[in-house]
Amino acid sequence: MFSRNAAAPSCVKGVQGLSNSSSQSGDAQLMIQLINKERSGAGVPALQENAKLAQLAGLKALDMVQNNYYGHTSPTYGSLGNMLQQFGVECKYAGENLALSTSVARAHAALMKSSGNRANIVSAKYNKVGVGIATKGSYVYVVEIFTGDGTAGTGGSGQPPQPQPQPQPQPDPNASSLNADEQKMLDLVNAERVKAGLSPLKVNLKLAGVARLKAKDMIDKNYFSHTSPTYGSPFDMMKQFGISYYTAGENLAGAPDVNTAHTNLMNSSGHRANILNSSFKEVGIGIVNGGPYGKMFVQMFIG
Repeated sequence: MFSRNAAAPSCVKGVQGLSNSSSQSGDAQLMIQLINKERSGAGVPALQENAKLAQLAGLKALDMVQNNYYGHTSPTYGSLGNMLQQFGVECKYAGENLALSTSVARAHAALMKSSGNRANIVSAKYNKVGVGIATKGSYVYVVEIFTGDGTAGTGGSGQPPQPQPQPQPQPDPNASSLNADEQKMLDLVNAERVKAGLSPLKVNLKLAGVARLKAKDMIDKNYFSHTSPTYGSPFDMMKQFGISYYTAGENLAGAPDVNTAHTNLMNSSGHRANILNSSFKEVGIGIVNGGPYGKMFVQMFIG
């Protein structure tokens, strides 16, 4: 099995209670005001709110809550390009930002700290925006859809240009140890296992290199999911890099520090089960600075 988690400062999985009320339209308006304030400061024209893009952003936000995922590729609608085409939105350029936080203001602040999300917000090639917000418990899922040089809602079949294929990075063959954060997380994981009467996990440095690549891929391509647009599933990725296993699992977290990430993982039954799985014998931990949460954490387990 594998499971995922986006941890504090603005992200926790497994929160109970789902809603999507009209009060969120005020939050969407606030987000658009914050976006246009940033654009004004950057000397870029304000974005025009587009009702159809707002509808699609709302559908995408609700889809993430209902289908329990957080990423640019929807199991319901596909990629952003797929979704725009499906609903008849014509544009030359399109972009999408996602955020998960306790408030719209904190979501916006996190987006502005990410170079990729900030680039969408202040890009001069966009002239329209739609913001959708869905709420789960005390957390808000925010979707911002940007388009440029096209007319939304004309019934056309236009699609934004597809990104060019990029060479896949390889794990560093010279990596001979974990970094300080990775070692600290390993110590915390093994302390939990010893407390539960289990054997500590052995570090697999090759697996750690793969975990670092996955963490960096999520930051660089602005997603948070077990399925990578570059490498596929965790199991596909392990196979691609020659990792042999009988059973395997993956935990993901986004948080400002190791302690916060570990606490949130242990508070989630699925992630805790991976950490305390007696079938797993080795682990690779990859931690990379960046993304909307400060650091991205990937734990890959094999047995």
